[in-house]
Amino acid sequence: MSIDSVAHPVTVLPWVRCRPDRRTRAHHDRLLRVEDDPDEVIELLELAVTWGELDYSESDVVPPEAWIDFAAGHRWRDPERVLRLFSVAADVALRGPHPRTSWAPDNVPAPCTGVDAVWRDLAGSDLLAGEL
Repeated sequence: MSIDSVAHPVTVLPWVRCRPDRRTRAHHDRLLRVEDDPDEVIELLELAVTWGELDYSESDVVPPEAWIDFAAGHRWRDPERVLRLFSVAADVALRGPHPRTSWAPDNVPAPCTGVDAVWRDLAGSDLLAGEL
């Protein structure tokens, strides 16, 4: 048991026989490979990041609302790690839009152009070094 799991205990439910929906079967099987295939981890995280931006209503995927139960309901070599992965992915996917703050893109000053560099007497190396 890791130090983190002692401070934040993880409850792993007893394994139950899973019967995935026929529509989401292929995605279900891909999710089962996250423990062994780094590409599937990347796919899960990409899905999580884009969940609020793209329309997945017509896609045959297991929705993020079910990811934690999915992880808890299957057998894994390292159940705590897999549960953490699905928890982070679900958290990312289900977050609401971020409110605009002072660092939002439309509040950032425009980058220095070549004309500005000449006017400011900056050398090309200064531009590349980001010393503006």
